[in-house]
Amino acid sequence: MKFLLNRFVVICSMAFLISSCSKEISLETGAATGIALGTLTDTSGNCKNSIIKGIYYINTDLTDSNFVMVNTNFAGLGKYLIYSDTTNGIWFIDSGFVTTTGAKTIRLKGKGRPFATGTTDFKFYLGTSKCSFSLTVGGPNNGTNTTTYCPTTANGWIRYGLTPGFSLQGGGSLDTFRTTISPFNFLYLGKTYFKYETTPTQDTLAITGRNSNGEYYSLGTPEFDYFYIYDTVVNNIVYVYLKDNVAKDATWNSDEVRVGVRQQNGAIIYGQARLKFTIIDINQTATYLGISMTDIIRVKREMQFLIPGDPTFTTLLIAEVSYAKGIGLVEQQIYNPATPTKITQTLIIKGFKGL
Repeated sequence: MKFLLNRFVVICSMAFLISSCSKEISLETGAATGIALGTLTDTSGNCKNSIIKGIYYINTDLTDSNFVMVNTNFAGLGKYLIYSDTTNGIWFIDSGFVTTTGAKTIRLKGKGRPFATGTTDFKFYLGTSKCSFSLTVGGPNNGTNTTTYCPTTANGWIRYGLTPGFSLQGGGSLDTFRTTISPFNFLYLGKTYFKYETTPTQDTLAITGRNSNGEYYSLGTPEFDYFYIYDTVVNNIVYVYLKDNVAKDATWNSDEVRVGVRQQNGAIIYGQARLKFTIIDINQTATYLGISMTDIIRVKREMQFLIPGDPTFTTLLIAEVSYAKGIGLVEQQIYNPATPTKITQTLIIKGFKGL
């Protein structure tokens, strides 16, 4: 089985990392003099873990609930200052006095007001020691300003993680990739398609935005986003991959196309392929990137194959796909229908910006 990054999964990366610490220091404590000697890294020079606290919304002032817990180690007593750079209109800072040496946890207080949604990256400093963290700024639609399930803002991007990663030609694997919305769309059979270009593979998925019937189209092969199994596909097809105004259990099929499937003995069987779609759930809520996302639609996507002479299609693989309003695809789990509890691959959103 081969894997190829050539599909859209549309739809932010907040780091929720486990930290080990001893004591939290605040601005007002301590009475030492001089400059404290400390570092943000361990003895090997690696940055220690940070924990993001609070919810971050566009055009909303940060409050006392917005802060970052950072780990430090002090070798000398005195006054300290830890601060971040200013990014997306916000920054983090704390100062105080160290009266005992050793591992400390410092609460960096959030300041300012975010002016854009998506993943925001920060660097923070203690003397000459530097580390980083990321958080996600939300908006009216699960952290974006897009009102549909198909963002089309040029240069907006989504980052995904894969478990297990894609096998690469020449060996190795790829467990993270990013898909970026191209500023160049195109017209095909009366529909405008937006290109989602993946890096580092430079593959492309073509999809449409929402039409008046609440339908979203893809131009491609009858397989899964970022995952394929057919060795031969005669033609691309246009098919509806999502409907956002139908009830739970609604179902539909794509058009059929001739494909070839390679067997274990190397022979290729040719037949007809299609996709079958079923709405599993609507109006769902789930947490991704630390955001409690709403208006999630879950779709079962079956990759079906008809062997010549057989009376019905056989389902080869199933993908359960979650689409979040304003983002698009946020999670995809693929499994064999014979072993539904054994997940073949999981794709999940790891960050987004500019949607």
